[in-house]
Amino acid sequence: TRALGQVVIRLTGDFQAPSNNVIRRASANVDALATSFSFRQDTERVNGVPVYKTLLSVKFDPESVDALISAAGLKYWSSDRPKPILWLAIDDGRGPRLVTSKQLNVVKPLASRGLEVGMRYLLPAGTSTELASVDSIWSMNAAAMQVLTDRYRNDMQLLGKVYRQPPGWAADWLLTQSGVELARWSFAGSDPQRVIASGVDEGASAIAKRDSTKLDTGVAGPQLVEVAGVNSQSDFIRLMSYLQSMAVVRKLTVLQATPEKLRLQLDLAIGMKGFATMVGTGDTLIFVSEAGSGSAARFNLR
Repeated sequence: TRALGQVVIRLTGDFQAPSNNVIRRASANVDALATSFSFRQDTERVNGVPVYKTLLSVKFDPESVDALISAAGLKYWSSDRPKPILWLAIDDGRGPRLVTSKQLNVVKPLASRGLEVGMRYLLPAGTSTELASVDSIWSMNAAAMQVLTDRYRNDMQLLGKVYRQPPGWAADWLLTQSGVELARWSFAGSDPQRVIASGVDEGASAIAKRDSTKLDTGVAGPQLVEVAGVNSQSDFIRLMSYLQSMAVVRKLTVLQATPEKLRLQLDLAIGMKGFATMVGTGDTLIFVSEAGSGSAARFNLR
């Protein structure tokens, strides 16, 4: 369930996507979308003490996940993700200082949060000119910092300042591209790592909203379907259970049952193109043909 949520977030740029009703329903039957599972052991040291973790790796069928995203009414963030230059100044009470590429651990919370949505951030080298630019960062002077960003052949920059604000910490952020403001936001909290990580969500959402597109999975709505191979009561129960478990099936009605076929009407959240793709990854139905004039889409029960 968590793995599917992570994939959907990365593909849509929407951190709220896992709470979508269609995505939540699909999470209850995640095996239908997954192609493989594997486990591996990992170790990290916390305060000098080794901590052992078991990590789960899940591979999903790309076309089925795309169809699910479409059925949920979400947009697909298909373009290449930008890599903003991060101009971050932190004041812990001793005056603001620039965070450079030599201090990667400082921005680890932000970098980790960015990876969840497929965003990477670049840190400045820390030249004397850049170190002297702290006042421009602190005043959110995007135009002044763009001159330095241009030296990295980059047109996108994220300006941030993190400072103590009793009883905790606060941050102000500004994301621009080619001199145009994309997003501006603030965050406050007791955990400084969470405050630093707050530099991701609003900016990534703004970029995703601008660059995301709808996927073509066909026209949603009622669809006539014929299923061959339903030869027993157990076959019928297996088919009904499978269809009712699919997040993209909003309603199903049995129209006709004969020894040769079962005729159904499915109210789908996606078109037949997307539905056929999703069932193709499972072990219950085989797509045979699309609906013709006055005829139903045809499937075989495995």
